[in-house]
Amino acid sequence: MSAGRTAWVVAKQLPASTDSGGRQRIRAVIDVYAQVFDEVHVVGFGSWPGWREALPAHVRVHEVSAPSPTPAAVLRGSLFAGKWYSRQLHDLLAAGVRKRDVVHVDFPQMAVNLPGRVRLDVLDLHNVESDLVARRLRTEKPLVGRVLAPEVARFRRFEFAVARSARHVTACSGRDQEVLERRGIASTFVPNGVTSAAHVPTLPPGGRQALFVGAMDYGPNKAALRWFLDEVWPQVLERVPQARFAAVGRGLAGSHPRPSGEPAGVDFHSDVASVDPFYEQADVCVVPLLSGGGTKIKLVEALSRGRAVVTTSLGLEGLEEHRGVLRVADGPRDFADALAELLDDPEQAAKLGAAAADVAQSFSWETAMTPLRDMLIALRGH
Repeated sequence: MSAGRTAWVVAKQLPASTDSGGRQRIRAVIDVYAQVFDEVHVVGFGSWPGWREALPAHVRVHEVSAPSPTPAAVLRGSLFAGKWYSRQLHDLLAAGVRKRDVVHVDFPQMAVNLPGRVRLDVLDLHNVESDLVARRLRTEKPLVGRVLAPEVARFRRFEFAVARSARHVTACSGRDQEVLERRGIASTFVPNGVTSAAHVPTLPPGGRQALFVGAMDYGPNKAALRWFLDEVWPQVLERVPQARFAAVGRGLAGSHPRPSGEPAGVDFHSDVASVDPFYEQADVCVVPLLSGGGTKIKLVEALSRGRAVVTTSLGLEGLEEHRGVLRVADGPRDFADALAELLDDPEQAAKLGAAAADVAQSFSWETAMTPLRDMLIALRGH
């Protein structure tokens, strides 16, 4: 292999914390680049206190202030990509990236910041973002969706043009790969994982406690929790009156899915220091997603904790091969029936959780990132 190769990782958000799936994934990506390249530059929005202690000496982080979109950026990438433009980030790449450097972009929107002369080597699609935006607008804001339909179409054209320009595209679900393939775009499957600091699964306590974990600044999570509370939970209580439900997530205090307050048997916990105690207290985890894309890290985490899981078909995307270790239910009645059955039968929930924990042993980020690592070794050698 040639010496002295440099890589640039352009991130939407610097992974100062790992309180979201996106931040966990980009941190895993950075770690892989650090393993393969001699010099790595990480560029992203926000701050990352302590990165010098967290990363090897040959990795440098460039903290960029908030995006400052321009009319030209919006014209180029639509409202959905243009809003992520930053002159500071653009100029940093223009001045720093050399001809043989490898450039990785996290999320297609961030490609709006690439100078014209910079080649895109790896585009990491956490989702097919235009597909995600379209689904979110249809399910959450139908009127806004109709108004913004032309912008969604422009964003879709931008996203697929960026994907076609990239030497490599990575996707984290089979569904996203199918969408790309229909557009004639080849991709490599790089799934999501869980942190290598593995938690030893504990036995569920049998207290008929259900759990949802998810950040409320992510639209699909907020819509999922609202649907669950409005449509599913009342039916669960009809069958299991002593059941309890805990919703845990960043931003719950400021972006409450139920402005009218908590329904019976429900507790909300916002911006907690650790989710560990909540997993330990739970018997069943729910992932009631109705929109979104990619492999759901919250589902992977729940399985790795040795908990029975009830999810929707969309929540299962990217993990279809493991359908046998969880319950999949679509529609309020079926979802409520599946959850109530597990809450009312702790032994069945424990068996399902134990099977999930066995499967989840292969879900480490190190294993998940193997296809990306192999790709980067080949890129470095060219």
